[in-house]
Amino acid sequence: MQFSEETLRQYATQWPALPNILTANAFQNLAPGAKTCIVIEGMTRAGRYALASSMSEELNLKKFAFAEWLAKYQPADEPEKAAIETSLKNGTYLPDSLSVKIADWALEEFFRTEYSADDFYTRPFIMVGYPRTEAQILHFQSVLAKHSIYALLAIIEVNQKESQRRMVEKPIARIGHETDHVPEIQTVKIGEYYLKTHGLLKWLELLGKATVFRVCIDKKDYENRPGGELSVTDRGDYVVVSSSDLSKMIMMFLKMVHFVHYSGA
Repeated sequence: MQFSEETLRQYATQWPALPNILTANAFQNLAPGAKTCIVIEGMTRAGRYALASSMSEELNLKKFAFAEWLAKYQPADEPEKAAIETSLKNGTYLPDSLSVKIADWALEEFFRTEYSADDFYTRPFIMVGYPRTEAQILHFQSVLAKHSIYALLAIIEVNQKESQRRMVEKPIARIGHETDHVPEIQTVKIGEYYLKTHGLLKWLELLGKATVFRVCIDKKDYENRPGGELSVTDRGDYVVVSSSDLSKMIMMFLKMVHFVHYSGA
């Protein structure tokens, strides 16, 4: 479906401004001392956590992974405990109110214990697993504003064949993914994503508030592409770019190429 410029302008006036979530161009032109984060988004099994880990480890950037903080969270009461257990067992999202509460606590702890700024140059941190819904992104905007941080949303996109292939793979040993290969859980997880996250990400993309990075490249396009070789997995009619190379591509796109040059990646 195509939208006219006038329609987009009308919708944009109804949507919260989200001033701390920037377009790629605005993010690229921030002052060196600006506090920043790169939020890795995408559908279930797109490789968000693998990419976040790669960027953190290879480029020496701090990482905030919502699932890891969820594992540390102590439920305040039995209803909270039951909600978390149900979410992990059935592949459903946590209620927004609980997700926001946990994220609010976790982010403050992260800023207090792990993330520090520098007057001359501040390294970005990587964020994954939050925000995933409209309520969560409004909360995220308030946290960013409170701490004077600017964010770039990077959507990791895989094609349909790769998505289906990953769904039948044994999942990575990670909280909340123990039963990802069970068909019923797959259906629930994908359904939750399309009902609560996909539309939000597409809208942010339309507004220029999110940038798509495609993991899968058509074989012919890959063979004819300019530039150096990439580390890829050959799937026959397409290739899958490695998390390591995708992380470098993102940083170079954001004009943070020095992280790649001086990290040893």
